[in-house]
Amino acid sequence: MKKVLICLCLLIACSFSKCAQPDDVQKRVEEIYSNVRDVYLKHYEDGKSLWKVNLDSLYYSEELYRLDNQIGDLEEELGGPLIHDCDFWIHAQDFTSDLAFRVLRVKMDGNKKAYVTINIHCFGDDEEEVLTMVYERDNWFIDDKFDGTLKKQIRQELKEYGKK
Repeated sequence: MKKVLICLCLLIACSFSKCAQPDDVQKRVEEIYSNVRDVYLKHYEDGKSLWKVNLDSLYYSEELYRLDNQIGDLEEELGGPLIHDCDFWIHAQDFTSDLAFRVLRVKMDGNKKAYVTINIHCFGDDEEEVLTMVYERDNWFIDDKFDGTLKKQIRQELKEYGKK
């Protein structure tokens, strides 16, 4: 009887709290990277600057977006990269029409956090990256990249240069 009651309580709790499922996170990451690929290839074909499209504001968590802007401002002030030595979306400084992304694994960490391993295919090479995803603003957003080290690296650089 206790097991039935516990299962019933969990079922009710999940129905009210919109329990996250790995499929939900996978669909969101596929949506994000499908749009990233479309934006890159369209701008590649048109010869337009990619910097007019702010993918970071669309797909980064509020915290990662704030930190990324702070380090970007510092890099501009210093006249060179501290963190941004390649394009974070494609792990390269350039790309070709074979650009592709694929979700390999999703590991949930509660209802509001997940780790997603993706494959980035560019210039005929494959590279894996682990994204930290968080649920905020009624959707899933990228909260960290490079196997959970990007925000730490940004904070270290900001601290070193006396920025908060």
